[in-house]
Amino acid sequence: MNPIEVSHIAKSFGDTSAVVDVSFAVARGEIFALLGPNGAGKTTAIRMMLDIFKPDRGTVTILGGPMTDDKKSRIGYMPEERGLYQDVSLERCLLYLASLKNVPDGVARQRLAEYLERFDLADHKTKKVKELSKGMQQKAQIITTLLHQPELVVIDEPFTALDPLNVQLVKDLMRDLRQQGVTIIMSTHQMHQVEQLCDRILLIDAGRDVLYGGLD
Repeated sequence: MNPIEVSHIAKSFGDTSAVVDVSFAVARGEIFALLGPNGAGKTTAIRMMLDIFKPDRGTVTILGGPMTDDKKSRIGYMPEERGLYQDVSLERCLLYLASLKNVPDGVARQRLAEYLERFDLADHKTKKVKELSKGMQQKAQIITTLLHQPELVVIDEPFTALDPLNVQLVKDLMRDLRQQGVTIIMSTHQMHQVEQLCDRILLIDAGRDVLYGGLD
């Protein structure tokens, strides 16, 4: 069974139809893109997939069935709206967020040290999050999405605020995760990033499927 199966989901807010009819499936160990312009319904579809919003109609199967608390610790989700605590040090913030995913402190510290080195943030770990640049905070958000070693990763606009060097770093990391069998869903409106990175795509416009299938 695919880690994600979404069938004919729809969601309205008052008189506004955010998602009209969207269906897709994501295979294990692939990078799958939800592609479309701003306002197309990508983020709303993701929130229904993750049980943040209940669909008005349609069904979602995630990791073999409906969402549960146990499954939440097997998923890494990076929303478009960032959620780091601004007034604490970078290290303390990321360790605390790892603890919410039940990662033992010693394990979290070891993994975090490796990620901070990889993302060139080790020298900034004692700084308050609000003292970091937007690009540094973006890299920190990616770290906290991955620190508990999820089997399913869902990321909304992962390359925001990153310079070309760090964009490449994140792409390399995503390819490494794919080789390890991690399933990745990436929501974006940047077609060139999708072409370079993804295995399959779903193009959404005005809350409906437009194109679905392999990159070619």
